[in-house]
Amino acid sequence: MNAAGPQISREIVPAATIRRLCHYALGGAGLFSAIVLLLHFFRPEYDPVTRFISEYAVTDPVVACVAAVSLALGSMALIRALTLALPREHRSRAGMVLLWIYAVCFAGVGFFPADEFPTINPPSWHGAVHAILGLISFSCFSAGSLLTSLRLRRTPSWNKTAPLLITLAALNVAFFFIFYGGLEHIMGLIERIYVVFVIAWIVIVARKLMIDVAAPAGGVAETTIQ
Repeated sequence: MNAAGPQISREIVPAATIRRLCHYALGGAGLFSAIVLLLHFFRPEYDPVTRFISEYAVTDPVVACVAAVSLALGSMALIRALTLALPREHRSRAGMVLLWIYAVCFAGVGFFPADEFPTINPPSWHGAVHAILGLISFSCFSAGSLLTSLRLRRTPSWNKTAPLLITLAALNVAFFFIFYGGLEHIMGLIERIYVVFVIAWIVIVARKLMIDVAAPAGGVAETTIQ
């Protein structure tokens, strides 16, 4: 132990723990995607080009809540897996905090149903809360995923994956501004493209973590907690 420097403790994290968290992340993203796709078929009255995904909560609030909370919990599992699997110097502290804010706010999005746009004016209290949480959630994921992806370039095993993640995160940032840019005639389509990028980022990160933890001998992954 070096008395002149900070003490460092090492915790051995079983690969099974990280792998299980990644399965939760994939499960949450998969359930969200499946529910949203099914709602497109069962609620054809909502034009996917002009109507928000969250408007499905007007007719199916419980189903929409399950979808949002599933993605939020899956995202939390992924953030935890990243924290356990990556050394501290390979994690963006700001990026991780922003991703946590995104996940918590997105869970709230599910519990506060949206209003039907644009027929409700002024919006209901829960519609206003939904809109605020949605704005915070989308903005935090856009910035957090970009910061996290940029920092992952420092990890040798992520050299090939990081450029793809950076591209997806940059597209998230771009589509965030496009989404809130007032293009009402295609806002539903823009939101759906944005969500596809979000799901893709989550799936790619989860799959990469699962591949990495399968590599060490002995079935364990080691993380440094400072």
